[in-house]
Amino acid sequence: MNIAVTADGQNLNNEVSKQFASCKYLLIVNMSNSNVIAIENEDNSSEEWLATQVVKYDCEAIITGKLNPIAFDILTDACVTRYLGTGHSVEIALNLMEKQLLKYIKNHEGTDECDGHHHQR
Repeated sequence: MNIAVTADGQNLNNEVSKQFASCKYLLIVNMSNSNVIAIENEDNSSEEWLATQVVKYDCEAIITGKLNPIAFDILTDACVTRYLGTGHSVEIALNLMEKQLLKYIKNHEGTDECDGHHHQR
């Protein structure tokens, strides 16, 4: 199982980024074998490109900070679960996610309200 994490650096000791679009790295963490692929967010790539990387690597979830509407829609349409991990290192955020202790990102504004549009097909 792959989990994506937006991070301020290339390893698990770095902090989870506060903003999805302005992260320095997108880490793809294989939870089965602990392998990490670090994708550099060169020149602040578009949020659309970052979100498609999460989908491309078949991630089941993402741990991040604030999501913009474009990225939120791409991730929800691909059924990627979104977790708020700011204030934690990547390693701690992954552990909290496994224990179901991270808050879900239910909409692009980060509130607890579910806007419902991603349930319609």
